Amino acid sequence: MFEFEKFVIYLSLVLFVFGFSPVLLADEPEADAGVDTTDDPWANSRLGMTELGEVWFGPPLEKEDLRGQVVLLEKWGFRCPPCIASIPHLAKLHSRYGRRGLVVIAAHAQGPYKGKALSVALERGANYIILSSATVPNDTGRGIPRVFVFNHNGKVVYEGYPGSKMDKAIIAALKLRPHPLLGDIKYQKMSATAGMVKAGKLGQAYNECKKNKDAEGQLGKEAAFLLANLQRYADRLKSKAQGDSPVAVMQALTELTKRFAETEYGRQAAAELAELADDEEFKTELKAEKVYLPIACAASLIPPLPTEKSDRATWKRKYGSRFSAIKAKVKSLNNRYPETAAARKAEELIEEITGL
Repeated sequence: MFEFEKFVIYLSLVLFVFGFSPVLLADEPEADAGVDTTDDPWANSRLGMTELGEVWFGPPLEKEDLRGQVVLLEKWGFRCPPCIASIPHLAKLHSRYGRRGLVVIAAHAQGPYKGKALSVALERGANYIILSSATVPNDTGRGIPRVFVFNHNGKVVYEGYPGSKMDKAIIAALKLRPHPLLGDIKYQKMSATAGMVKAGKLGQAYNECKKNKDAEGQLGKEAAFLLANLQRYADRLKSKAQGDSPVAVMQALTELTKRFAETEYGRQAAAELAELADDEEFKTELKAEKVYLPIACAASLIPPLPTEKSDRATWKRKYGSRFSAIKAKVKSLNNRYPETAAARKAEELIEEITGL
């Protein structure tokens, strides 16, 4: 895979976390009419209870970002020949099915060797999220590679060695994956409201659900179920709007203002956007981060400088010119936006690559 293609894919991962909207990307098959509002089955699923380690490659990831997605999680190691052999196939799966709701995650299982692991993965075209580790509940398997395919409900639909059975499980899970906000029910009484959700009119749908959530029978059940999903999604956006990334804050507030117009979520987001429009410090940080993000994407494709001298010559031959270009961009960022969070993070990227 060409470096530019990997850059674009990584940038799409950044956008997945900062600006992803399941309303626009989801499949929408019909499902059974059963409704369960007493608890949160996804949170209690094996995926919901899986512990995720540090992100080594890819955007910031929280487990809640995986809700409603089909997830392929592979435990692998850089000293495992079968694991290394599967990297191009996992990359192909991500490229082919990522827009349909598949999230590919590789969790390292052979120690905290970030530099070596990333060097092996990136050289073989990895374009998916790589973590330092992952712990799946009730995993009794031994050895790696070991994969888990989770459906949109967080349930394991395949567990074992990567291969054709894994691929078939992924395709089947994607076909059954409903719209993330509508879930696994067939809307009998609120079909028009469900149509609003499909059209991205979440504010109108939200208000209709609030109006009908206490109604008797199927109407109330459908309204309460959909309202819970809409609130969960809006609260997730609110959480992102309170984060440290100015780009993520702006995207989340804009999404809330647009999608949840005429609701308390939309009104609050609009008020916060108006305040930020007059915040000169925030606007400077926003400009700086927009410069920083492409630098971070480019830096992510360069593994850390090896500690052994024998390996450094190879590293310099492969990555030296690109690293020099990144250093020049970091210097420019510091000159244009000194003492910003983006400038500090850019310097940290250089330190992380060089180990200095």
